[in-house]
Amino acid sequence: MKTLLQHKNKHTALFAVNTTEQLEEIKKITCLIFGGYTLSKTFGGWTDENKNLLEETSYKLEILTDKQSKYIENLSQHIAQIAQQSEVYFYTKKVNLNIVQNFNHAK
Repeated sequence: MKTLLQHKNKHTALFAVNTTEQLEEIKKITCLIFGGYTLSKTFGGWTDENKNLLEETSYKLEILTDKQSKYIENLSQHIAQIAQQSEVYFYTKKVNLNIVQNFNHAK
């Protein structure tokens, strides 16, 4: 086995959707732009103007890539439009990605 070290950008977008169809469209466009993703379900809440607690299921979409931040900004704009959301949050970190290659199991 061999371990490789790569320097990548880890882009993370945080958003909510209204329908499963919206989520499927977001996953497809993410794969089209970046080739893949990791998606986690999260939960969050906030207070409205009447101080009522509002809670919702949201998603954390993570992408490892060499592409510039403008691509995740563009994807976040697509997500906001597709999911009909007023806000989509995203952030970028530089990461060292360790990849273990198992040549005995590769097909």
